[in-house]
Amino acid sequence: MLNKLDSHSSLPTIQEIATNFRLAGWINFGVQLGLLVVSGLIVLFAIADPNFNLKAQDAMSGLGLFCGVGGLLVLGLSVYWDWNYTRIGKDLQNPNPALHPKKADVISLLWRGLALNAAGMILTLFGVEVIVGTLVAKSLTQVEGLAIYNASQLIEPLDMFVVQANINTIVAQFVGIISSAWLISRISYHHH
Repeated sequence: MLNKLDSHSSLPTIQEIATNFRLAGWINFGVQLGLLVVSGLIVLFAIADPNFNLKAQDAMSGLGLFCGVGGLLVLGLSVYWDWNYTRIGKDLQNPNPALHPKKADVISLLWRGLALNAAGMILTLFGVEVIVGTLVAKSLTQVEGLAIYNASQLIEPLDMFVVQANINTIVAQFVGIISSAWLISRISYHHH
């Protein structure tokens, strides 16, 4: 039958996969690096501010901030991982197939990237949950005029910026998870 489509026509070619890797790598790199810088600056500013309540409030606040900083460090590793994706794309564009990375090695690298982003996301989610819980507890215990007696019980704008920084970090990790999963699906269906 002439109208029948070739069942292999929808499979991605090596060049398409190479383009996907380079595109995903550079998009991830840009998004994750941008969110890392913004979130990192907010958290550094908060830690450096002597009036920042969350760092000295109690053990739970410190744990939340520690997890948030840990999530940022994992995001930094993820930015490096994104650069690896661009290198794989470049290697796959080499006209000599003998110089292409092995499919199993590439899939393994993608799974490690996905796991790295998932670990960073879980760590940051835990941190933001603790921070938000601390802020909710503060809001429930605030009494009008309390600032005169105990300023550490007030919710400051910087507290909310730290929550935003953690959400930025979660979004960046989510982008990494989605792109790694997409690349895994693209390469898994390619017959090498």
